[in-house]
Amino acid sequence: MERQPDFLRQVIDITPHFLFVKDRDGRFTLVNKALADAYGTTVEGLIGKTDADFNPNPEEVEWFRRDDLEVMDTLQEKFIPEEVITDANGRTRYLQTIKRPLVDDDGVARRVLGVATDVTALREANDERRQLETQVQHAQKLESLGILAGGIAHDFNNLLAGILSNLDVLQRRVPGVAETKAMDLVRSASQRAAELCAQMLAYSGRGHFQLEAVDLNPAVREMEELLGTSLTTSEIDYDLAESLPTIDADRSQVKQIIMNLVINASEAMDDKPGTIRVTTRSERVGDGEILDGITMDPLPAGEYVVLEVEDDGPGLTPDAAMKAFEPFFSTKGAGRGLGLAAVLGIVRGHHGGIRVDPRPGGGARFRVWLPAGSLIRGTAEPSAVVSQASIAPSRILVVDDEPIVREAIREVLELEGVEVLVARDGEEALDILRSEADWITGVLLDLSMPRLSGDEVLREIRSSRRDLPVVLMSGFDQAESSAGLRGVSANGFLKKPFDAESLIAAVRTMVRATV
Repeated sequence: MERQPDFLRQVIDITPHFLFVKDRDGRFTLVNKALADAYGTTVEGLIGKTDADFNPNPEEVEWFRRDDLEVMDTLQEKFIPEEVITDANGRTRYLQTIKRPLVDDDGVARRVLGVATDVTALREANDERRQLETQVQHAQKLESLGILAGGIAHDFNNLLAGILSNLDVLQRRVPGVAETKAMDLVRSASQRAAELCAQMLAYSGRGHFQLEAVDLNPAVREMEELLGTSLTTSEIDYDLAESLPTIDADRSQVKQIIMNLVINASEAMDDKPGTIRVTTRSERVGDGEILDGITMDPLPAGEYVVLEVEDDGPGLTPDAAMKAFEPFFSTKGAGRGLGLAAVLGIVRGHHGGIRVDPRPGGGARFRVWLPAGSLIRGTAEPSAVVSQASIAPSRILVVDDEPIVREAIREVLELEGVEVLVARDGEEALDILRSEADWITGVLLDLSMPRLSGDEVLREIRSSRRDLPVVLMSGFDQAESSAGLRGVSANGFLKKPFDAESLIAAVRTMVRATV
């Protein structure tokens, strides 16, 4: 028959929980193997010793001592939801502990029994889950802001198209208007508003991209002189890798990324002397190896070109790093624009990734991954060369749900001798096309409309009159607007906001299509 002490020793040593008994001097009188292992010793080596003999953290030792005495003095069991212990490897471990006084026959507790469960893994899992939830919420917030920005920009582009076209109408109809300063100011303000809309579309990832093979190094060098004159106190140190693969990108948007990141780095240093380091390199990314810092989605495996911009500023707190790409956010007071937000949108639009390393007290580093040419999806928008042929006589149906846009287009085209019919939405457009089929020689068609969208109208047109020229209009760029057409094609695209010259050029496209 097995001896009772040996059997009890096996029982307490087999449990993964920390089990101990201490006297009023804090000396262990009973321990199990789990606690001895945590302190890097044996059961025999721990008996008669105190926490102070193994735990390098005096604050923890003092906490255990006071807590044990409280349980023995009050004769009350105590549950501790969470306490920490530093183990032999210097690692902080989190415990959930129950302590109970061991009362002698005289009613005095001279020992305390404790059972502690190591909940470190559970706590770390909960911390990771909370961090992931925070990141998901932040990504969803930015996504919502992007959708909002894109929708606002689209609607503003509609209004600006009407304003710019009506300005042209005034200058054509009213003698002397072209020379007035007020009209020039209105046009300038409208164009600046259009640029802001372009930034908002870039932030939403729905910007206007003209894709071509771009070598990042020359793009950086082309910005060198401009950046040098823009920064009064900061120096820029370039470390550009040789023989980078090209990226399929919009050259002007890539330059915008470089400019915004460098200007942001300069502002982070409060115009104090310092160095901004701009680095380029190529990097092979494996499956799940690199996570986008905003969505936390892994970048697809493949070859990437990496742009790094690092500054000597005070760095960012983790909270500020999370907010860095929000529109108008700034650590220097009220935000002044869409700088980093636009960078985020451009990177998204090029199917890349971006991360910021906060490093409080040690500057900040922004890293951008852009896929090498073979990885990018989409094609460049063709640039049409339009002849200056007359657009009259033509009979055009203008379909747009914005009254200011419809009437502005009508005014411009009628001044060019074009006959115009207008429709307020897709259903009205199809009714006019059925009744005036022989009369209409071309259609200017807005894509975003109530009741019946532009792409649905285009499909109906192609099913009955495949030869009828159609030019699409939208506040979004051509690639974004054409994504839902699913096989049906148009004869041209007119990006809002547009002026009279662009409108007339688009109608010339129709004229050529009917010849």
